[in-house]
Amino acid sequence: MSDAGWTLRRPNGAGVLAFVVAIGRLSRLKFLGGGFVGVGLGTAIAAYEVGRVDWRAYAVVQFVVTSFQVMTHYANDYFDRRCDVLAERTPYSGGSGVLVDGALPAAVALRAAFVAAASGTLGTCVLAAGHRPAAAALALAIAILAWAYSAPPVRLLARGLGEIDTALIVAVLVPVCAFAAQGAPPDLRLVASTLPGAAAMLAMMLAVEYPDLTADAAGGKRNLVVRLGGARARPLGVAFVALAYAALATAPALGAPPGYVLLGAVSLPAGWSLAWTFSQRREADRNFDCDLAARGVAFFFLITFFGLLAYAAAPHRGPRGAVAATFAAPPAVMQA
Repeated sequence: MSDAGWTLRRPNGAGVLAFVVAIGRLSRLKFLGGGFVGVGLGTAIAAYEVGRVDWRAYAVVQFVVTSFQVMTHYANDYFDRRCDVLAERTPYSGGSGVLVDGALPAAVALRAAFVAAASGTLGTCVLAAGHRPAAAALALAIAILAWAYSAPPVRLLARGLGEIDTALIVAVLVPVCAFAAQGAPPDLRLVASTLPGAAAMLAMMLAVEYPDLTADAAGGKRNLVVRLGGARARPLGVAFVALAYAALATAPALGAPPGYVLLGAVSLPAGWSLAWTFSQRREADRNFDCDLAARGVAFFFLITFFGLLAYAAAPHRGPRGAVAATFAAPPAVMQA
């Protein structure tokens, strides 16, 4: 196999199965959960505002977000493949390994990224045609920033800006796009409810960069941990954890339901564990770094997931009562 692709031949059953498994690995399916909880959070906030859910709009936004998310995974593996050769992969860092171990040619990853981008663009056009221009504009911003994360010439991940880019996309733009697709009027509640996830995502990004610190430095991938150094980045990780809880505590003052703080507090053991692991991290301890990465991923997921649950369980501001009841009501259908 080569970057140019395979020699044309009739695939056998084993070859097709191996290809499907390789595409699954390349897609890094376990990370798609972040997109689902982000879309769910934005939709639940909108339901709290307007008392109903447009399920068609929800489905279109989820399709768009998932398409652009897998596009990012494919592009990241393609453009990072030379750095990934130097890395020791973990479940949360070092890429999928599919291109490095030769399970797929690199060209397949790039073509798959283009197909996923086209799918997301199609969904964005559906949003625009369905009279959701704000959601369509936000989806376009997600696509551009997601591509710029690893693709040259911008390649934000190598400029110390990839962490901010990812937090902005996953923790802010994704839920705001889902919110806008529901036709709800934006307010401070929406902003306040995305900030804890944004801080948690910044902490997670630092955490998952530690296992690849040596390989990234050798390969010229100058992310924030490489630029600061492992020791200097540790206090920043702790600060992001603290910032997540500070944002969580202030959210009710800006309109979030009381349960937002109460359910968010359930994640405190995960947050404390992540902060402690950051503070105790020592150089050249790969097992410790892998544990740090796992805790970072868990922390972001829990902060966002509990925010989603809080809004889904809260009584909305309209006359109908609970969000759970409005989820069963006939939605206002997005016009085609």
